Amino acid sequence: MRSVLTAFVLFLFTLTTVHAADTGWIEMPHNDHARVRVTSDQWKDGKLRLLLAVELQPGWKTYWQSPGEGGVAPELTWQETSADTQWFWPAPQRFDVAGLSTQG
Repeated sequence: MRSVLTAFVLFLFTLTTVHAADTGWIEMPHNDHARVRVTSDQWKDGKLRLLLAVELQPGWKTYWQSPGEGGVAPELTWQETSADTQWFWPAPQRFDVAGLSTQG
């Protein structure tokens, strides 16, 4: 009886899991200082979420959604668009460059 109950509980957990897809880390031969990864999941309400992760070698920086005067904001181009697109950005971090304090 205990094994049947355990199996039933495990089955219930599978009903609430999120199915995810992952590209794995993508690296370009001409760009050895960065790699990217895209992970997606779909929730019960049907909404699809994508996570773009960027991993940089030490000393490299990316620009946040507001790059300031000296940078270029990240840009993504979709083949199909949705009116229900909502962007979430990580909180910026403060760091020093050439003796100046900045954030990004």
